[in-house]
Amino acid sequence: MQNLKLIDKNDKIFIAGHKGMVGSAICRKLINNGYQNLIVANKKELDLRDESAVKRWFAINRPSVVIIAAAKVGGVYANSKYPVEFLLENLKIQNNLINNSFLNQVKKLLFLGSSCIYPKYASQPIVEEELLSGTLEKTNEPYALAKICGIKLCESLRKQYSFDAICLLPANLYGPGDNYHPKNSHVMAALMKKFTEAALNDDKLVICWGSGKPMREFLHVDDLANACIFSLE
Repeated sequence: MQNLKLIDKNDKIFIAGHKGMVGSAICRKLINNGYQNLIVANKKELDLRDESAVKRWFAINRPSVVIIAAAKVGGVYANSKYPVEFLLENLKIQNNLINNSFLNQVKKLLFLGSSCIYPKYASQPIVEEELLSGTLEKTNEPYALAKICGIKLCESLRKQYSFDAICLLPANLYGPGDNYHPKNSHVMAALMKKFTEAALNDDKLVICWGSGKPMREFLHVDDLANACIFSLE
């Protein structure tokens, strides 16, 4: 039985990726729930891919809780076009954050994964036992592999050193702060943009990518933020 530590309102909480859709939602929810001692760092202040920079930052700021919402993300087009960046940059970001959280004795770590880590032909609705039971979807395989490595690193640190690291795997997200790029966005934002522009332009036809057969689950980012705080508490 592990001795799990509870977070409290006075904890120094570092939200990595605070400007993104997920990170900003978590920040808003933490503040609304009375957590005031939040730490953030923009890309100019801290390059999360730089191991030495992350090590120095942790030594100076000494957070007691770390939430990893930082990642290189994108839709089908971006994942297919930049597989090296999606694999390598995400591995660097999460390894630096998870390892330095452990080395600096952070009392609780939350790592956010993604539902794309499950096999392409996972049973529906997806259950956790499906993880690593089959082949990944090729279009986002590099990103998924990076996220799986992060989850397994958290799992290993918990098993070997009783480090209190937890992982949440949200469904496809949407909400304030989403990316509406015509090629690099996720499905919900892409569809919203397509249909909004079609309505404004009085278009009679909207072309959507794919066969329409894949099943997806969608989650509003504010609901994810609620789940994150619930899990941390």
